[in-house]
Amino acid sequence: MRESVTMMEKLTKKYNLDVDVYLSREGAVVLKYYKLLKEVKTNFGKVSVEKGPNAPFLSGRLQLGMYKLFLIAPATANTVAKMTHGIADSLITNSAAQAMKADVSVYIFPVDQKECEVITKLPDGRDLKLRTRKEDVENVEKLRRMQGIKVLSGLDEFEAVVKELQL
Repeated sequence: MRESVTMMEKLTKKYNLDVDVYLSREGAVVLKYYKLLKEVKTNFGKVSVEKGPNAPFLSGRLQLGMYKLFLIAPATANTVAKMTHGIADSLITNSAAQAMKADVSVYIFPVDQKECEVITKLPDGRDLKLRTRKEDVENVEKLRRMQGIKVLSGLDEFEAVVKELQL
C-alpha cells in the first residue's frame, strides 16, 4: 500500500498529473489502518470512497472519456479473481468492466503475481510473513490474457505508461 501511495505522489508531482482516487470500502479501511488515509486525502484533490458498485459514478466518468486510463493499484487477490470471472459487483470491478467496454485502458498491479513467501510490514513496524497461493497466481495469468487489461509487474512500469501517453 505504501508503495502505491508513494508512486502516485511522485508521478503527480513529476508530471503535473490530476489524479482522482477512488477507494473500495475495504481500501479505505486498510489505508486508515496503515495511517495513510489522511496523506492520500491531503495529496490528491479528489478522493472518493465506494458506497456501492456504481457509487460514486466512476464508470460513467470512464465511459464519457473523462479519464485517459484507469489504474488499479494495488489489486487484491479478491479483485483479481472477480475480474477474471466476469464479476463486476464492486466499484473497482464494475468500473474496470465498463472502462474495457468503452476502450479506456485498464492498468492493474496485482499483489500476488508469483508463488512465494513475502515479508510485509505491519503498521506497528513488525514483519508479517505471507505466502502467495497458487490459485491467486493463476488468476493473475488469466488477467494477463484478457483484452483491455494491462498487468503491471511492478509499480515502476507505470511511469513508462505515463510517459508513453504523455499525460
